[in-house]
Amino acid sequence: MEKIVIANQKGGVGKSTTAINLSAGLAYANHRVLLIDLDPQGHASMGLGIRTDETQTVSEFLCESNCKAEDVIQKTYIPGLDIMPSDVSLAVAEHKLSQTHAKEFILRKKLESIDYDFVIIDSPPTFGTLVSNAFLCSEHIVMPVQLGFLGLASVYNFLETVEEINKHVGSIINHKANILGVLFTFFKTRTKMSKKILESVSDIFSDKIFKSKIPENVKLNEAQELGKSIFDHDSSCPGALAYQSLVNEVLERIDQSPKNIERKKNKKRLADSRVKK
Repeated sequence: MEKIVIANQKGGVGKSTTAINLSAGLAYANHRVLLIDLDPQGHASMGLGIRTDETQTVSEFLCESNCKAEDVIQKTYIPGLDIMPSDVSLAVAEHKLSQTHAKEFILRKKLESIDYDFVIIDSPPTFGTLVSNAFLCSEHIVMPVQLGFLGLASVYNFLETVEEINKHVGSIINHKANILGVLFTFFKTRTKMSKKILESVSDIFSDKIFKSKIPENVKLNEAQELGKSIFDHDSSCPGALAYQSLVNEVLERIDQSPKNIERKKNKKRLADSRVKK
């Protein structure tokens, strides 16, 4: 099971849009996917047409010991894609979590019983208890970045925070979240500033930059308003083509991750040893 957190401390960079469409794309590629909406704004939930009026949400899952994953998980209209939804009550839950023993490991512990191919976590634009929980149960980070001065500033802060969490908390359980890739969103390079920022971020991350770039595309907003993925709203629009390209890149990068390369080597060793016998 591969766990990916979509994260950036800056708001408005397309985290929820990316979480929705990456999850949908993986599901349409015949993978079993759980999308966890860990943002109190609940945009990922709303963007898939999920209601939380009379159901339990991530808030109860994190704060109530007798609340299990199956009590919260809902099916979406997309086959193979389930969601653990959230709403504004999650903001209150985060305050409760901050006063809980071993608060950073609650999500990790409570997800031990689930079985999916992928878990995608949409995180809030902050670095509090919720994001720490997301990092400490995820192996991979996808970081959406918008080409603007504040977007560049957030990159440096983000890297420092990831390093701090890995070093001071993740090391306790021998866990490290690594950046799978940096994703440019609302992509356009019409100004000197945007070109300069593109070069700066590319210098920092080098081969971590996804080749896929998500363009400004009104269809992406329309899809979320309709509670659909971009693939179901307009599969031929630039936004859909870009997110399909991202899905393919994510699958390729995870397949080539150190963990999976080592797993393949172990399988080959086992097969070779059986042949010799």
